Amino acid sequence: MAVLEAITVDVQEQRDRLLDRLAYQREHVGWLWRWYRGKQDLPDVPAKYANAYQLFLSSAVTPWARLVVDAIAERLRVQGFRAADDPDAAREAWRAFIRARLNADQRLVYVESLIGGCGYVSVGRADDGEPRVVPESAFEVTHEPDLADRQKVAAALKLFPLDYSRAVWVCELYRPDATHRWIAQLDQPLRDDAGFPVDDRNLRGGRNLTWELVGEEPNDLGTPLVVPFENRINVLSGGASEIEDLVPTLRRIDRLTLDKMLSSATASFRQKWATGLQVPRDPTTGKPVEPFKTAVDRLWVNTDPQGRFGTLEASDVGQWLQAIDAEVSTLAAISRVPAHMLVMTQLANPPSAESLIAGESGLVSKCVDRQASYGEAWEQAEALRARMAGRPIDIDTLEVQWVDAERRNPAQVADAATKLQTVGWPQRMLFQYTGMSPQQVDEAMQEVAASELLAAATAQDAAANAG
Repeated sequence: MAVLEAITVDVQEQRDRLLDRLAYQREHVGWLWRWYRGKQDLPDVPAKYANAYQLFLSSAVTPWARLVVDAIAERLRVQGFRAADDPDAAREAWRAFIRARLNADQRLVYVESLIGGCGYVSVGRADDGEPRVVPESAFEVTHEPDLADRQKVAAALKLFPLDYSRAVWVCELYRPDATHRWIAQLDQPLRDDAGFPVDDRNLRGGRNLTWELVGEEPNDLGTPLVVPFENRINVLSGGASEIEDLVPTLRRIDRLTLDKMLSSATASFRQKWATGLQVPRDPTTGKPVEPFKTAVDRLWVNTDPQGRFGTLEASDVGQWLQAIDAEVSTLAAISRVPAHMLVMTQLANPPSAESLIAGESGLVSKCVDRQASYGEAWEQAEALRARMAGRPIDIDTLEVQWVDAERRNPAQVADAATKLQTVGWPQRMLFQYTGMSPQQVDEAMQEVAASELLAAATAQDAAANAG
């Protein structure tokens, strides 16, 4: 009995610890998502000018972070699986991938990971009873690694509302031995303007909530049914965001954009001055009235012999554009997203296509690195799904096939494939080299085999007729 009580206490402590972790994660990820959506904090201005600058402030923020994230995410796309020792298992994995709509929804996982540092998928059973892999939100799911082996998940937690009133919340704790489920009733619904749960002490750790255990489901797979997709992972702190390091640069760009608009609105035209004028006043208000109106058919006359007219130099808006371009260059260097994707003004006449492709080498290398780590996560998820379905896959042989992250010239690819064929490359490898998915390769090989059979039959008929 004491052992069971100790296990229960351990489960509750782990639940509360992960709830605390999720609360911090939700707050941090929410801040990063605001940068992605272009909803970040406005540039700082003196408080007394805040109202006067409101229109300029709201126009100064730009979702540069979205360009960085999307430039990476759009080059991450799984197109199939491969298992050299078990081709049927690879085909089954791809069919399950398609059934779960992950061919379309996989981007959700990558964007979550790139923005917040970690995305998630869970493995569970659909309404028809078949296991499937489902993308999860970092606003609802968190995990902690095994301290002895950080490649393993020690436990994961999901916190989500039971219905749209957001008054009843469900907490699920995924452990290697079982999945535990609690439910709690809030005094009032909690939500923020974006619809996300509010970070208050009730949800942060659940110390003030009465959690009622409503279910425990044994886990025969020996690992939690949540797989993390960690971005820029390191040994000590896990995944890291693509945006967080860029925030100081992004703040400078927003500030310079504000300064550019202020300069354009207030000092981008030549101000006029005059001396020796008698300025009339409005008889009703007593305020000075401007004595001249500008037009092509109007003449300004100064009756004072000592009077003069002049103008003040206008501010050069170009200096702000150059300063913004300098910060965009910094953004491109840190993020390794090519400058031509960030639309710098000096690239109005872009360099050659070869130069543009060479300029993308850093982005391609980053995408290949993400493919390696995300590929391992997809393999773990598919292996879990297969084991749950009763058709285990050897994870050591399963390999994710990605769409090539590099944009290659089709003519150059075809020319290279032709040369590789002359040195003895097999037909299947040539199809793979051109970027075909495993499914397209199988179809192409069937067409090749059919063509060879037809050619052999035609040759045989010709030989028979000649005889």
